[in-house]
Amino acid sequence: MAAKTRTDTTFTFEVVSEKDAASRRSRRGQRRSKYSAIGDQVSGLKGSSVLTFQASKNEVQGIRNYMRRNFDDAYKVYSRRGDGEMFEVHIAKPS
Repeated sequence: MAAKTRTDTTFTFEVVSEKDAASRRSRRGQRRSKYSAIGDQVSGLKGSSVLTFQASKNEVQGIRNYMRRNFDDAYKVYSRRGDGEMFEVHIAKPS
């Protein structure tokens, strides 16, 4: 019994300037998270202001992960169960 072989991969090469290559690399990862709107709002918080909004249970965990990945420990995310299945989310700078 013969082993299956993979099809040959054909590469397409292009030579570009170092500046163009750097520009292309910087565009990598331009996809915006659905939580990036929260990041935009949070960046404008001043002093002891708190950003509040409603989110589902799964979204709360996604928001926590987003904030941790993008803002390290610059903000705290608190949540509490609101009406029905929704949670009230509070994002603030730690005291």
